[in-house]
Amino acid sequence: FSVFLANCKNKPQPLQQAKAEGDLPKDFLDFYQKFHSDSTYQMAHIEWPLKGESGISQDTTAKRQLTEWTPANWHLMHFPDTTMSTLKRSFETVGDVMVIERMSYPMVGFGYERQFYKEENGEWRLIYYAESTLMQ
Repeated sequence: FSVFLANCKNKPQPLQQAKAEGDLPKDFLDFYQKFHSDSTYQMAHIEWPLKGESGISQDTTAKRQLTEWTPANWHLMHFPDTTMSTLKRSFETVGDVMVIERMSYPMVGFGYERQFYKEENGEWRLIYYAESTLMQ
């Protein structure tokens, strides 16, 4: 993660909203596919301990706490069910080195954000994960 910050200081990266998965870097899409289909690959492509947040949002207030996930408490991620009509999903890119994915399931009251970073060796890695439960 500190490599990313140092990289950003050297050359500003434009934040861009990707309209669809097809707008994302090809090597990221290959990584994304394998990340969700191969548990060993997934565990090897997460920066441990994985930093992030967990929290509960209620109306306009949010109770969030910093969280660190370890291999021992990590729940493997699977492909999101994109057939749900209420699913809200977006991708943003920061140059060609970072992809931010945001997803929310308003009907079940759950959402998350994941940040993936491309290292100098060309490998993508999950570097941040935040989840929240929306209370009605």
